[in-house]
Amino acid sequence: MHLRTAAVLCNLVLGSSVLAGCGGGSSATETYCKDLKAAKADFASLGTSAPDFDKFDQVIAAFHKLAKDAPPKVEKEWKTLDEGLTTLQKDLADAGLSLADLAPISRGELPKGMTQDQLSALAPKLQAAFAKLESSTFQDASRKIEKHAKTACGVDLTSS
Repeated sequence: MHLRTAAVLCNLVLGSSVLAGCGGGSSATETYCKDLKAAKADFASLGTSAPDFDKFDQVIAAFHKLAKDAPPKVEKEWKTLDEGLTTLQKDLADAGLSLADLAPISRGELPKGMTQDQLSALAPKLQAAFAKLESSTFQDASRKIEKHAKTACGVDLTSS
């Protein structure tokens, strides 16, 4: 189960982040590009072969901010990503887990106070929660954000 979690989150991060510098433009665009650049370390921390899920709360916060401040051309797409991650948080909570629990799970450890049987029983709920992040709508939004980031900010989201 923990390999599935890591793979899905890596796909999410690689599909919509790993950020570099920003270019010029309007004040709102400059702020947006600056926010993308500032989020680089947090996003990159999940896009490795050993993701740092302890930073996942920071990544979610960055997504919330970028969705709130997104330029009109990608506002809908950022909202799609943000809603997907918000839904993930809710689905995890419904399963009795938090984002903080992903770190031990990704290392093959049990979250504090949880037995292996309890975690195994939650596996279908977790798989359903993460499957939502693999939807074509979610992936299309990621691709449009990548394209916009490159043209509006000079940010190549597909390279480190």
